[in-house]
Amino acid sequence: MTKPNWEAIRRHYKALTPQILAERKDEWAVDAYTWDNIIQLTPIEDWLWVQIRSADAIFYPQYPVGRFFVDFANPVARVAIECDGAAFHMDKAKDQRRDEELAGMGWKVYRVPGNICVRDNDHDTGRIRDAGRFVFQIVLDHGLSRNQGMNEAMKRAIDKFDAAREVR
Repeated sequence: MTKPNWEAIRRHYKALTPQILAERKDEWAVDAYTWDNIIQLTPIEDWLWVQIRSADAIFYPQYPVGRFFVDFANPVARVAIECDGAAFHMDKAKDQRRDEELAGMGWKVYRVPGNICVRDNDHDTGRIRDAGRFVFQIVLDHGLSRNQGMNEAMKRAIDKFDAAREVR
């Protein structure tokens, strides 16, 4: 994987942010894949992106917030998801200071361990797993799905996931 061109990503979003902020938190301001030739997701980000898309949620990858980039952001709602892979998130105190700085700018940051990001939907049963439950809960808590009709389905999926976990 090539190193990200953070300046190109920052320029990309600088041009799009006025459109993004003018839209509702549950609607795309720009095509969800305008970043395709600029941003390369890590494997764990890619797996989590699948969960975000399955929830029909509005998050922009590698979004600049102040001096940072967050893995996935909904700038209208000021909600960020960070995938904590072992290689980049060894320093928990540093992550905590970063989260506090983002919170000071009005952002709510959710962190998901990388090993959870790789657990995707069970395609045989249609049941969600850890990453799906994590994303669905954030989407429901903040109203970030384009398809509000999916909310009941996401709630049922979370309930089934939690009930199955209790049985174990």
